[in-house]
Amino acid sequence: MSPTLLHRLAAAALASASLLFAAVPAAAQGGAPSSWPSKPVRIIHGFTSGGPVDALARLVAAQFPEQFGQQAVVEGKPGAGGTIGANYVAKAEPDGYTLFLMASGHSAAPGLYKSLPFDAVNDFTMVSMVARSPFAIIAGPAAKAGSIQELVAQAKAQPNSIDYGSGGTGSGMHLAAVLFQARAGVQFTHVPYKGGSAPALAVMGGEVPIIFTSLAGMSSHIESGKVKPLAVTSRTRFAAFPEVPTVAETVLPDFDVSAWYALAGPKNLPPAIVAKLNEMVQATLRRPEIVQTLKLQAAEPWPTSAREAQAFLATDVARWTKVVRDENIAPPN
Repeated sequence: MSPTLLHRLAAAALASASLLFAAVPAAAQGGAPSSWPSKPVRIIHGFTSGGPVDALARLVAAQFPEQFGQQAVVEGKPGAGGTIGANYVAKAEPDGYTLFLMASGHSAAPGLYKSLPFDAVNDFTMVSMVARSPFAIIAGPAAKAGSIQELVAQAKAQPNSIDYGSGGTGSGMHLAAVLFQARAGVQFTHVPYKGGSAPALAVMGGEVPIIFTSLAGMSSHIESGKVKPLAVTSRTRFAAFPEVPTVAETVLPDFDVSAWYALAGPKNLPPAIVAKLNEMVQATLRRPEIVQTLKLQAAEPWPTSAREAQAFLATDVARWTKVVRDENIAPPN
């Protein structure tokens, strides 16, 4: 994500925070223990700073001072496809002072790793889904393919000759890439980065010809012509880039994968705190300036109830566990 876009995101988030308090009903304000929060809250994520997960975590954090009278500090714990950050939250006290900005790669972890120090569903209390965005296959100046059809043809003619970057082994970007390869019958060479802005910088700098990434954070680079999106991975075209075809309409019918982001906490997070946080997310995602901020990241708001988010997580983990095992996808040791 460019510094300019990050500044715009922060400004929009901070501006909305000053107006948010009045949007939350008094009943919701009193629904959580009066003692919470009595100190700053930490929002953990599993990636480096500067990327879409970090930006969304900061958008949520910006709501805390006016809404709750306390600061929220964002902290990235990158590595192992986001599982280091997830494990940290899973082991935290369920007191509302350690929260998790969960990303879609979380659902793949049980299938990708032979063992995890946490249960991807039962060790987390979901607060709400926050946003979703399709992945995209992005070509940079080192790419020889000008379309997704050309990319597949080149990969079939010369297996493993095309490098691709992602946000890290086991991340949602990586999973989308390996599923694409399995379904298309091609083989690329994976170059993992530690999330954040690293994949975008790599493809723009010619380190890799293509990246599989979330469209979140790529808008300014696409609009400037520094990179070209070959296809998006959602079933339908993405409204922000209607000219970009889908994988499904070009080379792989029915292919449908999107990135998602959610706010969660450790298991047994008190229901009153969950309710208070959910109301904050709901109110935030209804604000036009927040919708516009997400649009700048090529994402759309996705507010849900805590129950709906918990059910979605269980279903998504089951879905991707089966896909990973059926396709024999696994991260390197």
